[in-house]
Amino acid sequence: MNKKIPMLVLGSLLLAGCSVHTTSIQDAGEKLMTIGDTTYTKGDEYTMIKRSNGPALVIQQAQEIIYSKEVPANDELKKEAEKQYDEIAKANPDTETQLKNLGYAGKDEYIEKVLLPAVQAQALMDKYFVDDQDTIEAQYKPSYAQIVQCENEDAANKALQALKDGKTPQEVAEQYAAETTSYKGDEALVTTNDTALPTRLINALATAKNPGVMEEVYSSDDENPTFFVAVLDSNDYDENVERIADTLGSDSSLSKGCLVYYLTKYDFEVHDQDLFDYYKTNSPEYLVTRPDLTEKADETN
Repeated sequence: MNKKIPMLVLGSLLLAGCSVHTTSIQDAGEKLMTIGDTTYTKGDEYTMIKRSNGPALVIQQAQEIIYSKEVPANDELKKEAEKQYDEIAKANPDTETQLKNLGYAGKDEYIEKVLLPAVQAQALMDKYFVDDQDTIEAQYKPSYAQIVQCENEDAANKALQALKDGKTPQEVAEQYAAETTSYKGDEALVTTNDTALPTRLINALATAKNPGVMEEVYSSDDENPTFFVAVLDSNDYDENVERIADTLGSDSSLSKGCLVYYLTKYDFEVHDQDLFDYYKTNSPEYLVTRPDLTEKADETN
């Protein structure tokens, strides 16, 4: 089955051919307006749009096509968009007037063009956490744990023993936690984003075979190390995927990773030379059929 999406943006920003071109439109010479001695044509308008906003419009169009295939606008998503509108209107009685001032025909157009795509984007992100599980697990190493940060190694050793003796992380934190720490025994999602935690602890939590007290004290690698003890609650990705998505879904790198994943799935290609050059310079990760360029993007991140 051919999964390739026909990306037809602004009439012809993306072509169906295999080579790279500078795209144009039919009737490019048709006059639109004359100001003074200068006449502007459809071709002038097309070139201006492509250069000023073309890259963003292409990605927007690609996202709309992906939404239609992966998270089509069913009744559930439409109801959520309606709910969001109702909340906006309740908080602001002048919503309809303001929308018309912004150029929308009214409630229905705003829901269709703004709120519903936003709801679909969130649904796609949730789906991405399932579809690309292996990548997310490898990159973020998520687990849920209760961690206590201690002032020094002696306090950490005593804290570890107290955990082994059956005290709760919160009880241990009351006695042994460092005063200024945010790690005081409350359950939290632990990922590689937690730069305050030792890498060894993050890895150990992610790979532990059973929940429970981690068997050692973990120290940071800086000149003035801090010390941590932990209780693993769960590192079962399938069990925790919804909670992980709720927490990590706003991560900007994951948002881009989600887009790149589905652009790759549907063999997204750019056949306009100007747009290709723009993405090559600014967002090579979107050129998913050119792994040589996407690899360079990964190396610079």
